Amino acid sequence: MSWQQALIVIVFAFQGLSLAYAQFQITEDDTGFEISFNGLKVLEHLSERPLLELGNGEFEAVFHKGDYDINDTINERFPLPNWTIDQEASGPLTVTLTNEDGLGMKINLDEDSISKNQFSLVFDYDAFDNEGINRYFFRLPSTPEEAVWGGGEQYTWLNMRGRTYPMWVREQGFGRNKSSLLTQIVDEFAKAGGDFHTTYWPQASFLSSRKYYVELTTPTYSELQFSPEGDDEVGHYIYWHWTPVKGEPCRSCKMNFLVGGSLMDIVQELNPGQPPLPDWIHDGAILGVQGGTEDMLGYLRQAQDAGAKINGLWIQDWSGKIVTALGTRVFWNWRWNETWYPNLDTVIQDLKEENVRVLVYITPHLNVEGDVYESLSNENIWLNRKDSSRLVQDFGQFNVTTVDIVNPDPDCNCLNPARIMYKDLMKKNILDLGIAGWMADFGEYTEVDVRTAYPGKWWSDEDHGEILHQNFAQEWCSLNRELVEENGVSDEIMFFMRAGGLRSKYSISMGWSGDQNVDWTQSDGLKSSIVSSLSLSLGGMGLSHSDIGGYTGMPPLGEIRSKELLLRWAEYSAFTPVMRTHEGSHRTFNHQVYTDEDTMTQFARTTQIFAALKEYSKATVLQNANEFTPVMRPLFLEFDTDGDAYHEDYQYMYGDDLLVAPVTEPGMTEWEVYLPGPQDWIYLWDDEATIVLGPKRVIVPAPMGQTPVFYKADSKWVTLFQEINRQFSFSNSL
Repeated sequence: MSWQQALIVIVFAFQGLSLAYAQFQITEDDTGFEISFNGLKVLEHLSERPLLELGNGEFEAVFHKGDYDINDTINERFPLPNWTIDQEASGPLTVTLTNEDGLGMKINLDEDSISKNQFSLVFDYDAFDNEGINRYFFRLPSTPEEAVWGGGEQYTWLNMRGRTYPMWVREQGFGRNKSSLLTQIVDEFAKAGGDFHTTYWPQASFLSSRKYYVELTTPTYSELQFSPEGDDEVGHYIYWHWTPVKGEPCRSCKMNFLVGGSLMDIVQELNPGQPPLPDWIHDGAILGVQGGTEDMLGYLRQAQDAGAKINGLWIQDWSGKIVTALGTRVFWNWRWNETWYPNLDTVIQDLKEENVRVLVYITPHLNVEGDVYESLSNENIWLNRKDSSRLVQDFGQFNVTTVDIVNPDPDCNCLNPARIMYKDLMKKNILDLGIAGWMADFGEYTEVDVRTAYPGKWWSDEDHGEILHQNFAQEWCSLNRELVEENGVSDEIMFFMRAGGLRSKYSISMGWSGDQNVDWTQSDGLKSSIVSSLSLSLGGMGLSHSDIGGYTGMPPLGEIRSKELLLRWAEYSAFTPVMRTHEGSHRTFNHQVYTDEDTMTQFARTTQIFAALKEYSKATVLQNANEFTPVMRPLFLEFDTDGDAYHEDYQYMYGDDLLVAPVTEPGMTEWEVYLPGPQDWIYLWDDEATIVLGPKRVIVPAPMGQTPVFYKADSKWVTLFQEINRQFSFSNSL
């Protein structure tokens, strides 16, 4: 810093700048300015690379059953090279950016948002007459070695550096790899292959290894555009859509920054602490089965006879089934089908006496052929298209309508009767039946020409469809939270969801990775289920799990679940907060836990390990609730001075004391594990309890049923871990 720049800093610090801004350091010269917060450069403006550019364009999201072809056209882009920085009396610190054509933006540093490690930027869209402007490009400084993580729930890469990530709620796709034959075939015939960035749960937010976090709360289409590794000039961009409504500012639309002492400090600030899970969750696995009462109980007894610890039966077809050309599907008629599941009400009570709960399945959509829809069809409670016609969509050879569950903006001072009705429906047909949990599925299918009866005043007609689409999954999430809280069953019920957004972490019980392929691939298989949980953890969501064995298959192309994949997925899931199986999209082709005696025996052993970890798992879940530390998290959150820990995408800490390194390739009998340090580690399956000092790479035995796990030698849980070794080890040694 030159003496001239230092003088400018002093001037800003002592000549009229409010004490609220004492943590900011501002430097200027002839080429631009920098703003640092607590000593970290967070904003940078250069005349040739401005902090903000404006633009205009058109947007099209072509709908294909939950997948979308995004056509986002940028017609013009206008840099804002000129700047002033000032503070009016009793007003915010304001950065004003302009160009020679009269376009501009005022960016206010919100004084009320400033704390020891946080601040917010508010964009004053009314300050200039930016006619026709509806695109914004905000530049953030980058450094050559910087890593960036987050983006909501990502699957392929944990570090997002060097790529652009569109933030749009949608199906994740089938294969998610444009270079794979599988994805190419699915794209050709169904336009549903996806890509590395497609996700159910996008968040325009990221955590930087420079030890700051940023999030954009504007609820429209956006992109995270990360510069290539090695770059320290171009910078990263957050890009978004917005068409202002004159005189109706979006008070919740901000850009929030959090600057922490460590990456863990930041993550703990982001995490609101999801409520602890019901105690019964930790007693065993949830068995996903279908076929009616007799089959459901038959699978349970088969598992119990093999010694499996089963805490629940998840019956997604509780409401009945329909047969389509795509196979047997759940009948989206959200009430107990007494023909398909006779005596379910009494069976639920009987099973509860055995400490086995029953879980079901529900969406915010209703099949138009069902009697539940028929009884409500004349009510004014449905989402409509822009032309006022009722939204009816094909969900795969059956048509559904969608309840308008949007929670009205506080300015409305009103209630949405459709939202109240749907909660009442769920209470009567689910809670009153004795159901202990459910998959609250979907939320991605609201097309951009759809309208709610309860938009905010700040929703422009141009952005209405985008805002509704981006918010709908979060509205679905908060409805489920309201339901369990209003009925006083928060500590008894677990609902789990795949779709979400920035606000979901405040409402959800349990995250779920969605529909992985029944394979080992990085882009959409077993590996991606690990990355998805870790990426969520870095954005404030501390509880997540996946379908054991994956879900999506395609038998004609050989995409069928194998026994090995199923059991490897199960053995690592024993070291996650929830164990839950899924029969998958092609249950008769897929290998199931009940396919043969050996599979059930091996699966039973993994459930016993999960149950043996109950007290430890409860402690990790409670830590997430009270200390805001994610249950599953990347190694580098704890070992942030260990450079190699930043490159381990498929290993994770399960709580404070267990390092889990799942086997993610077929045909393996041993596995390489990276042990970060400095730390003394003991291999869970080593009968000799040999201490290994990290950082170090080691090769360990990894027979089926024994996912590689190490524990800290100084853990307070050593006695428990030694007992698990005594009960379940295959007599290994390092």
